[in-house]
Amino acid sequence: MSSRLPQQANTAGPARSRNAILMVALVVLVDITGFGLILPLLPFWAERLGANPFEVGLILTVYALAQFLFTPLLGALSDRYGRRPVILGSLLIEALGFVLTAISGTLPLLLVARFVGGLGASNIGSAQAVVADVTAPKDRARGMGMIGAAIGLGFVVGPALGGVLAGIGSTVPFWAAFGVAIVNALLVLALLPETRVRRESASDRHQNPFALFSGWQRVVRTPAIARLIIVNLFFTLAFTAMEAIFALFSQRIFGWNATQNGYIFTYVGVIIVVMQGGMVGQLVKRFGEHTVQIGGLVVLTIGLALLPFAVSLGVLLLALGILSIGEGAVTPTTNALLSLATPADAQGETLGLAQGMAGLGRVIGPLVAGWLFGIGIGLPFIFGALLTLAALLIALPRVAVTPWASPKEERETAAASANPKAEQDTVATSAK
Repeated sequence: MSSRLPQQANTAGPARSRNAILMVALVVLVDITGFGLILPLLPFWAERLGANPFEVGLILTVYALAQFLFTPLLGALSDRYGRRPVILGSLLIEALGFVLTAISGTLPLLLVARFVGGLGASNIGSAQAVVADVTAPKDRARGMGMIGAAIGLGFVVGPALGGVLAGIGSTVPFWAAFGVAIVNALLVLALLPETRVRRESASDRHQNPFALFSGWQRVVRTPAIARLIIVNLFFTLAFTAMEAIFALFSQRIFGWNATQNGYIFTYVGVIIVVMQGGMVGQLVKRFGEHTVQIGGLVVLTIGLALLPFAVSLGVLLLALGILSIGEGAVTPTTNALLSLATPADAQGETLGLAQGMAGLGRVIGPLVAGWLFGIGIGLPFIFGALLTLAALLIALPRVAVTPWASPKEERETAAASANPKAEQDTVATSAK
């Protein structure tokens, strides 16, 4: 397969860029909705196959482990071969994972199925790279917010729909998720434009695209990227630990069951969607990515620290609302800053690496939270608050980041250099 991509990709103006962002956000929304479809049923399906509580947790762990291993790889492959084929291939692999889950008759096969599903779901870094390809630096956080909002909305819609379908038949959510993944692949095939413009060099021809940890060389050379990836890991660990143990916490304090917890997570998801889908872009425009990221980490720390004292519904809703606002601010600004610190030809690799490390956080977070909950029911939240505080201290010193131009801006600059008169006309028009 040639690594040279069509040179006409991403040559249109703002409307084409906006359409590409909306399309990839739709792809992510449908993708996460498909995954959310099986969430209400998966633990019970595992128990039906003889899984004990530890093995139920292992089902989620192998999924996150696959994301940790393969998200950086798929991101790097999308830099080399293009976003569209990588996203399309990953969706087909994810569809296979849903089929294997539906037909799994033993626990080992279910573990294999969820590992395959995690591999297929390792496309978030590639999707974020689409945003980086078509946005100017000043619009990067808003574009990343659209991806985050799509993820949050998918986690609101998917589990609710899955709960309804589970009442029809025990395997119906799995087959529905398979259908959703196939529809999503068709959407990519028909509507998602290729946004990655490749300029092949001699070094590219000798590069090994399967060098899984090659992205770490960039991390070591670039302190700004290293710090942002650590921040991403810490706050993902904190938020995942809270999510993993919250249902047990609410059961102990309020006597809630799955229904009440479903309402609460919908409340959290809606706040995150509102933050990432609209408010973050406005806040970044006024205060900048770094300031909004710091403010989000402060708010997230306060919300997590308040949770152990949430013995009334009012305090609980306040704490969850605060930490949801913080999460909704931190995720897109961190991804935007990572993108701005990365050259245009390595967006998928860096963003994939960050998402892979977030996957590691989703592996470790539930395990640590479960252990701490056995010691004290509020300790997982205190642990999370300390992690976000550490992330805040790491992120606090401002690092000079030189925003790399998007491929679109590089072409515009080259065109202006080739046609000085056109550039002068543009300046004159702007002055008017």
